[in-house]
Amino acid sequence: MKKKKILIALLILIIVVSGGLYLALQLKLNSLEQGLKSYLINEKGYSESDILSIKVRLSLMPKYPVTVRFRDDPNTEYIFTDRDASEWTQLSPPER
Repeated sequence: MKKKKILIALLILIIVVSGGLYLALQLKLNSLEQGLKSYLINEKGYSESDILSIKVRLSLMPKYPVTVRFRDDPNTEYIFTDRDASEWTQLSPPER
């Protein structure tokens, strides 16, 4: 009976920790999307209607590439990274 309680507690702990890590990752990804959107609008002078989509993904290098598609060029993916320093850098294609 005691082993069963320990096993259930361990399973609950694993679920809670996994859920917390997933939530933290989603908050980070959402923060990056919002940060790039703010950068494009406030510093680069784009309007919200110029931006078709902004999506972030997990990768090896850079760790969080953020892709942007603009309304005037929907077939090209522009890739940005913040290099964990809140300073956005366009990786590809070369500067617009």
